[in-house]
This record gives sequence, structure tokens and C-alpha cells, in this order.
Amino acid sequence: MKTVFPMVTGEEDKLPFYVKGIGIQQNQEHIIRPSGLPFYQWLHCVKGNGQLIIEGNVYRISEEMGFFLCPNVPHEYFAVTQPWTTYWLTFDGPALDPLFDLLNIGKWNIFHISSLQTLEGLLNEIYLSICSESPLKLVECSSLLYQFLIKLRACVQPDLLSNALSPYKQLQPVINYMEQNYFLSLSLNDMAAIIKVTPYHLCRLFRRAFHMTPFQYLTRLRIQKAKEYLIQVPGATVKEASQKVGYSDVSYFCAVFKKYEGVTPVEFKKIHGAT
Repeated sequence: MKTVFPMVTGEEDKLPFYVKGIGIQQNQEHIIRPSGLPFYQWLHCVKGNGQLIIEGNVYRISEEMGFFLCPNVPHEYFAVTQPWTTYWLTFDGPALDPLFDLLNIGKWNIFHISSLQTLEGLLNEIYLSICSESPLKLVECSSLLYQFLIKLRACVQPDLLSNALSPYKQLQPVINYMEQNYFLSLSLNDMAAIIKVTPYHLCRLFRRAFHMTPFQYLTRLRIQKAKEYLIQVPGATVKEASQKVGYSDVSYFCAVFKKYEGVTPVEFKKIHGAT
């Protein structure tokens, strides 16, 4: 793999994600960027050791470690032992901010990589696509970049700033409890007691993790289970589905179902060919 900087025209600039550059540095040079880069960056180490300086702190970047930076984050990195060999990718696009907000990666982070082969396979695909003669290569790169970012989140464990993911981890026992007891009348106090927090703090955690309250999450879970029941159980009635997911009032269940799905339970069954 050589260093490649694809040309991005006015049309490709409208893509949700696009690659700015990609390459391998066999002997990573000393980089000092007081104002950061104007776009996103991923870099990981495949050989040797280096250091990243960010926000006045120094972090060791060794094999199977990498770091991610949002635009305009001041940083400096350099080799501690040579060769310090790194893969790097720079990218941009209007859909990145909401995607990274959803993935809870933060403005920058350092990661341990659990599946380096997966990430490097996708980077090689991006590189080959850029170097191809396909008239749609930047569109293909956009799709590959999206796959890379999703796989990146699945293949890494944050070394720092792990609090970005703490709401999900902290709420997992509550989510498990809801999954097992969604058909019961659950109280906010009961759910909060599972992870030993106040009801107020539980609501804060749910808003940080899912942008909704615990009861909004529970309602969506109940509707999901009702949809599965109506489709998977032959001859299932709306009343049975209502009772299965914890609603004794069928009319109220139908109103909630339509609010979230845009159709009534009966219409939902017809759309999916259920009898």
C-alpha cells in the first residue's frame, strides 16, 4: 500500500462519508499539529512503539493499538523505537458527527484493537477501490468507509475515556431485567434499585445512552415483542398480543402501537401477511 490522496470533486463532496487519504508509514515521522487536522483521522501501530501527546498528556502507542481524532484536535506523535510502522486513514463527511455521537467515541480516543486483521482488510479494500478505474470508486469508498467505522467500533476497546461507554455498561443489568420482565408492571424504583442508583440518575443514564426515558425504552421494547408475537404465532389475536406484553387495556395498546408504528396491530398483520 502506498500513500494515496483521492481527488474529491463537488459531487462526491455531497457523500455522507468520503476518504481524504490513506497509507502506511514504514518509519513514522515526527508529527506536530498545534491546530490538529481539519478532518477526521485514524492511525494504528503494526510495529514498534510511539507516543501520542494530547491535552498535555503522553500516551504510548504500541502494536495493536491505535487512536482516533476528530477535526481540529491539537496533537503530536512520534516514534519511540524505529521502525514505528503505522497505518493511517483520513476522512470527512456531513454524516460523521451524528455517527460518532451514536457510537460514543468522543472527540479523541486511544484503543486496543482486538481484531487487527479485520480492520486492515477493510483498509486494503478502501485502498484498492481508490486505485481502481471504476467511475463509482468514491461512492464505493464511501460505503467501505462506513463499514470500516462500524467494524472499528466493534473491534476496539477504549484504553482511555471509557466513561463514554459507561451508560451502556451501567444500564445492561436494567436492560436484561426489562427483557425478562417487560410484560410485568415495572416501577422506576425497582429498575433503579437493580444498579443501586436513584430514579433520577437512572433517567439521566437512559437519556445519555438512548436519548429517551426508561419507560419510553420499555414501551418500545413491548411494541417490539408484540410485533414479533403477531407475526410468529399463527392465529394470534390483538388481545392476546396486548396481554402478552403487559397491556390489559386492548384499546390503549392499539393506540400506543399505532403511535409508534404508524399502523394498527391489525394493519400490521396484514402488511406482513400474517393470519
